Amino acid sequence: MEEEVGPAGPGKGTEPVIRLEGVSKVYSLPFGDVIALDAVSLAVMPGEFIAIMGPSGSGKSTLLNLIGSLDVPTAGRLFIDGRDTSVLSDDELTELRRDRIGFIFQQFNLIPLLNAFENVEYPLILKTRQSIKKSKKAQELLLRLGLTEAMLAHKPKELSGGQQQRVAIARALINDPAILLCDEPTGNLDTKTGKVIMDLLKEVNMSGKTIIMVTHDPDVAMYASRTITIVDGRVV
Repeated sequence: MEEEVGPAGPGKGTEPVIRLEGVSKVYSLPFGDVIALDAVSLAVMPGEFIAIMGPSGSGKSTLLNLIGSLDVPTAGRLFIDGRDTSVLSDDELTELRRDRIGFIFQQFNLIPLLNAFENVEYPLILKTRQSIKKSKKAQELLLRLGLTEAMLAHKPKELSGGQQQRVAIARALINDPAILLCDEPTGNLDTKTGKVIMDLLKEVNMSGKTIIMVTHDPDVAMYASRTITIVDGRVV
């Protein structure tokens, strides 16, 4: 097993917010088993900004999905906030994803029938289990991320790629998660817009959020404080 442990910076916790111990993920397919991750051990400290790089099919997105509890390891143990995710119930994993982890995707994954404001408000409604009328928190977050008042009523298809990604970032932040998981957050954006989005993510990281980002772009990876390279399911 290989281990990457980042030092805790000033004002950061001394215990990992995420810890993997010999985590493997194997997919059983008709033509044989595919090892997506092979005994990966990794520690992520609170407030780190980590870039995960590697060739296509190396296991980057699999690692991100496991950390986000969207999938479960075949072997090994994964801890988030010191909690062993293998012993958590489905409801507990759902609460963990909802309250502690924010997701930002390359494809934005906005709900097409909802406008920008409603897309951001939706996770807040899921958390509070009640209807929210004109949430100031969602509105203020969208405006702070650079959208205008008029844009809040626009459906995703009426927004540019950069504007959709800002909405996606706002949606990821609305429940104030400690961890942000980003899968190629600039992959569908032009270089100029991508820089704006990365500057926003860097600002979010400086506010204390832990960010783990999958990217194939070395220029994007330079925003991170640490880069982890995965090849054939192993940290190298």
